[in-house]
Amino acid sequence: MLGLQVDRHATMPMPMRLAPAELVFLDGPDAVSFAHAQFTSDVKALAPGRWQWSAWLDAQGRVRHFFLLARPQPDRLLAWLPLGGAAPLREALARYVLRARLSLTAETEWSLHGLDANADTAAPTLDADAIAPHGDGFAFRQPGGDRIAWLAPSRGPAAEPAMLERWRARDVEAGLPLLAPELGGEFVPQALDLERLDAIRFDKGCYPGQEIAARLHFRGGNKRSLRRLSANGLPPPPGAQLRDADGTDAGRVLYAAAPDEGATAIAVLRIDIPQGADLTGDAGNLFVTMDV
Repeated sequence: MLGLQVDRHATMPMPMRLAPAELVFLDGPDAVSFAHAQFTSDVKALAPGRWQWSAWLDAQGRVRHFFLLARPQPDRLLAWLPLGGAAPLREALARYVLRARLSLTAETEWSLHGLDANADTAAPTLDADAIAPHGDGFAFRQPGGDRIAWLAPSRGPAAEPAMLERWRARDVEAGLPLLAPELGGEFVPQALDLERLDAIRFDKGCYPGQEIAARLHFRGGNKRSLRRLSANGLPPPPGAQLRDADGTDAGRVLYAAAPDEGATAIAVLRIDIPQGADLTGDAGNLFVTMDV
């Protein structure tokens, strides 16, 4: 039992689409061993019907992609990139397949649907790290409230923009270091706090960038950290520069949301920026830092 009970033949109401969903499927008898040798998480420990956070580093130990990695079937993995980048990830991974028995497929015509685990009668019953079939897609819990993500081929009406803003605000609340494609290769794992999410391991053997990331882990030297921000203006775009009171570079925004009043964001900042500091963005917005 994977934690989900669903009648595949029942007529299921289709919730509105929150956002496009980009996925990479890895299929074949070598899918798990291939992913274990490429990604930062302990993929071999991932049981069928479960998911974990993971990442793929470049040779310099910087994060190319951050994603949810799930194993819906023994010989199948899926990587969901919440802010996109499936096609580049699939293309780059394909260079390393060589004789491995697996296929790589990028899906960019899927959608994210949000379900409320308490209020939505169509919401499945899931354990915290379970993923299971739901309709013609997959459902799993997400941190930041009692919410369930349902990924399925695109159909149904699009949700109001405010619904996606509230969903992204919960991502911020949960301290998820979602990475837009244009920010790939900018940050080391420690700056994105991947250890807090158990998205990186240093005891499972080599993977791209592992030596440099491990050196930072064991010897120190990281100068940036993940922080939550609040703003009194419009949400800044991914990659927006932030400056401190002296006008010095303080860090960059990963993503932001404006759920109701004001805005909230996740950013990578200098570790010496104190909690409560005022930061200025490109558009002159005022930010107040908070711990993740």
